[in-house]
Amino acid sequence: MRAAEVLRLVSGALQDLEPGLESRWPWEGGDDGRIGLLDFLNAALRAVSMQRPDITAVTEPIRLEPGMRQCLPRRRPHEASRDATMLIELVRNLGRDGETPGPAIVSASPDVLLAWADPGRVGEMVENYAYDRLTNKAVYYVYPGVPENVDVWVEATYSAPPTVIVSPDQDMGVPDDYAQALVHHMLASVLSGDNESSNAGKAAYHMQMYGSLLGIKTQVDGAWPKAKSSAVPGGGA
Repeated sequence: MRAAEVLRLVSGALQDLEPGLESRWPWEGGDDGRIGLLDFLNAALRAVSMQRPDITAVTEPIRLEPGMRQCLPRRRPHEASRDATMLIELVRNLGRDGETPGPAIVSASPDVLLAWADPGRVGEMVENYAYDRLTNKAVYYVYPGVPENVDVWVEATYSAPPTVIVSPDQDMGVPDDYAQALVHHMLASVLSGDNESSNAGKAAYHMQMYGSLLGIKTQVDGAWPKAKSSAVPGGGA
């Protein structure tokens, strides 16, 4: 979805598309520091990605650090393609080369993992990971610990910051489903500011609509089954 598709809806709602008239809210800001709708769009993208980190999810191989305690994936030293803002899950082992699929990695709560884990045990195959973003979203743990001087790779899914949009023709990298939520967040921001377009009542309405749309989307996604069956492969009916 191109940024222009959302920007046009916002400009239309602000009645800022009149032919022959200068826009009160240009899409791109000026060299004099004047704010443009692209600034509001980037703020809306950041807000949505905080509530729905899955929309900017990346799944790829990362290299783990020595020991149990790990930091969020970064370009260095984990060789991730992006700097993560939140861990979503560790999927499976990928061997020493980052290309050899291995066993899946099972999640556990940090309290449970750290209570029964043997801190002296190390291994090249990760069995469990534990992550609590509410306690410390920058840190997670793996078990057994990663040995020193050995490359241990896993497949990880993490949330990355949304791409900064600098042009109306740029693809935003988020599903079309979030277009209306972005529009309402932008309108709430514009209408709540100290400017000629300010309207506290309308700003509150658009922020309410933004929250409602995200809530509905979250409920629908949460209710959707992840698999057609929960039966264990190879097991009985």
